[in-house]
Amino acid sequence: MRVLRFFRNLIFHNWALKLLALGISFSLWAAYTAEPFAEITYVVPVAFVNIPSGLDVAGVPAGVRVRIRGRAGLLSRLSASAVAVDADLSNSQEGDTLVDVKPELVAVPYGVTVVRVNPAEFHVKLIPSSAPPATTE
Repeated sequence: MRVLRFFRNLIFHNWALKLLALGISFSLWAAYTAEPFAEITYVVPVAFVNIPSGLDVAGVPAGVRVRIRGRAGLLSRLSASAVAVDADLSNSQEGDTLVDVKPELVAVPYGVTVVRVNPAEFHVKLIPSSAPPATTE
């Protein structure tokens, strides 16, 4: 009997405030989910990482077009600097190299997804560097 009284008191005590909190929560949820999705395209420079020692990258494209999708409010506050494209060249040899840019490799903020990357692949040339490689002591 005590347990039943405890639960009844837990549920119905301050029921008006609980109902108000539920209404406010529902209103916030409805406002958030009603915000439309949008898409926007940025031209983002490609950053090359893990370049083999003694090599430089030539023939670098000006950038890749990255199409992203997210809530309109979030995308309106976003800039191209929040999107990063890193191309890993660790397994590359001297000469012509094909670089794949997959949507999974594009870094974007939470709540944003990459729809498309154009071009999805491009060629760069790895040439011997004119400066001697840096040594770490």
